[in-house]
Amino acid sequence: MIPRAEVSFVSGLSNMGLYSKTENYEKFVRNPSKTEKEMGLYFPRITGYRRGGHKDNAKILVEFSAPKLLFLNNVDELEDGDFEELIRVLRERLGTMGIIVMRTTLEKSLVSAVHFSKNILLKDGYTASHLISEMNKVDLNQVYDFTRSRYINDGQSLYAHTTSHQLVIYDKVADISKGEKRAIDKDQPSYQISLFPEIQKNKQEIIRFEVRLGNRQKIDRTLEALGYERGLSFRQIFKSEISQKVVNDYWQKLIKSRNLGLFSVLPSIKDILRIFLMANEKLKPKQAIYLLGLFLLARDENGLRELRSMVSKRAHDRTWYRFTRDMRRNSDAITKNGLRSWVTQIDEELKIYKPFKVKQNEEQSN
Repeated sequence: MIPRAEVSFVSGLSNMGLYSKTENYEKFVRNPSKTEKEMGLYFPRITGYRRGGHKDNAKILVEFSAPKLLFLNNVDELEDGDFEELIRVLRERLGTMGIIVMRTTLEKSLVSAVHFSKNILLKDGYTASHLISEMNKVDLNQVYDFTRSRYINDGQSLYAHTTSHQLVIYDKVADISKGEKRAIDKDQPSYQISLFPEIQKNKQEIIRFEVRLGNRQKIDRTLEALGYERGLSFRQIFKSEISQKVVNDYWQKLIKSRNLGLFSVLPSIKDILRIFLMANEKLKPKQAIYLLGLFLLARDENGLRELRSMVSKRAHDRTWYRFTRDMRRNSDAITKNGLRSWVTQIDEELKIYKPFKVKQNEEQSN
């Protein structure tokens, strides 16, 4: 978000059209033109705001995908050293659109929304859709303030959201092949779409995590909880360390820590019963069998969310909370048997946080 006073417009090129207007508010929009799109380049979207009719209250919002600006796709990922080139290309694209902004203005501008993301190449024959179906068994509706979560695109996407932030986990390869209406990534350059056949030929499975912080207040709260200051500028927030901490924090708190043993390597059913009895010498057989049944039902098909839907028709919410409390108390005993390898894969990739590059992974596959 940039103060209007720090932006210059070239007459005849900028074409900021009035989008809406009230007595105390005006909104102007400048999207890439047809001619600019036909250049085969990626351009940002520009929105101007003016409140109270005063120029001092005017702001310019510059919205863009950083990897698409540099690589024409967001399968390839950025590194800290890309910042200077990103600023150069952003200024160049804005200039083509008739919008002149100084380098220092862009660097120090405040970030009003940010999507931190990570693409993970899966190994050992795992598919993105399988991992998403397993994660969907976690009851996201009871995590923090996520009151709405959806399992969409034939099980290829998991989407949990509120007005201030979203967690999106999806099959990146499948998403590239979808039309704009069904894709999670609505703005796909032609070059990104051209990557699909090559990735598919190499039988690569890529799962993508996106944490979308939708306003300044949510950005500040999230980063402050992770040990950062409030009000970070574009230059300050452009760090792989910050992205890594945010994505890993959402993965650990919203998914992994809430799995209640669902992601563990399972022995036989009778061995699970034996584990429950050994973990608690005071546990009666009847209670152990109840816990076993609850655990197996939670693992079946659509997991905790579906089970809760069935139970809630006959019982109060307090009953469900008692069920999950019982599962949580005994999940450690199951998890000690070990987590499935796809969970440790994600843990390892989020720990290393190496930028994904399509060409590099193609060469390794070949």
